[in-house]
Amino acid sequence: MKTRGMTRLLLVTLLVTLCWPASHARARSLEEILKDKGVITAEDYAEASKSTLVNYVPGKGLTAATADGNYRLRIGGYVQLIYRFTKFDNSATDNKSDFDIRRFKLQLQGNLFSKNIGYKFQGEMSNGFKTEDAYLNYKFATALKLQVGQFKPPQARQELTSASRQLFPERSLANDTFNLGRDQGIQASGSFADKLVDYRIGLFNGNGPNVSNPDDNHMLAGRIDVNPLGAYKMDEAGWPSDQPRLTLGSSFAWEKVGPSDVGTAFDKDNDVLDVALGLDSLNSAGFTSTYGNDLTWLLWTANVNARWLGATFAAEYYNLNADPQLGASWNADGYYLQAGYQLIPEKLELGVRYSAVKSTDANASASFDKSQTQFGVNYYFVKHALKLQSDITLVSDERTADKDDTVFRVQAQFFF
Repeated sequence: MKTRGMTRLLLVTLLVTLCWPASHARARSLEEILKDKGVITAEDYAEASKSTLVNYVPGKGLTAATADGNYRLRIGGYVQLIYRFTKFDNSATDNKSDFDIRRFKLQLQGNLFSKNIGYKFQGEMSNGFKTEDAYLNYKFATALKLQVGQFKPPQARQELTSASRQLFPERSLANDTFNLGRDQGIQASGSFADKLVDYRIGLFNGNGPNVSNPDDNHMLAGRIDVNPLGAYKMDEAGWPSDQPRLTLGSSFAWEKVGPSDVGTAFDKDNDVLDVALGLDSLNSAGFTSTYGNDLTWLLWTANVNARWLGATFAAEYYNLNADPQLGASWNADGYYLQAGYQLIPEKLELGVRYSAVKSTDANASASFDKSQTQFGVNYYFVKHALKLQSDITLVSDERTADKDDTVFRVQAQFFF
């Protein structure tokens, strides 16, 4: 009986929560009626109006906020369900057909005490729970916002663009090789001249998310974007507009890695450390014997993005230099070029992308000298809130024989 009673209570609570905003949209509030009739004073009305307002917006989640806006909580997230079929180039390997929950994000964000004090929490639940973002920020002015906690450091534009707003089901090969993922640290950011210039600069542990720093080495990273035709949203889809948009950007990241960093088994979320430098495969002793007491790396990127009348274009270049105490330094680079066009505005979109990563140095990781050619089709039911994406990827691997695989993907995405 208790279970049945609790179930009824939860159902009633849910119905009231969902229906309450709609009823307020159709009629004046009780406080407004009482004030208009002179039953309560203006002071009484102002105090009563501080009550919490709740509404739900498809694609943006459930929001609860006080009338003055000083407290706001938005609960939402999104899910990506993917199917992959891989035809392996190696005839001795069986082809693979796989269904997967690619991403399952839970997001809590808003502000507290003031509209200038913001927060965000994001967890990934597709393979056990993992904290991704957890931070506070304070906005002093448009030109300066200070943020502390765990989040994505300033880096390549494609990595900073949400996985839910990509032109293809996944980011490019170059980005997956050189991205910094998430980290813990502090960042200053802001914009000038009506968002003509945006900047971010911060200091981070450099070991990835949910990992403490075992030494006094930190990662320094920064980014600048110039938007000559107006603010440019972090979104790769080509939403139709008669106003052309263009953004030019660049980023850098620098860090000195030591044996104690490797000894912490830093998280593979930082693909510069994992994929490009291959440090996850080493322990402290292996790092020292191979590189000495430290390895200093520098990564910089440059990008151009444009869109107009349903067409979108993006290009980004990555360059990495690794300089160990022992042995020779080496370089690697990569890039992608992609374009899309919405044949049916806000419904049907085609995309094409080429991406490559390269290094001719002998010390470079075996992850290089690869390229991918991709063709994609997207169908939007409700923009990014509900969409279906598919693509086919042709892989070329120059270092390893029998690795020119073909991958077909279909991915469904919905926000809640």
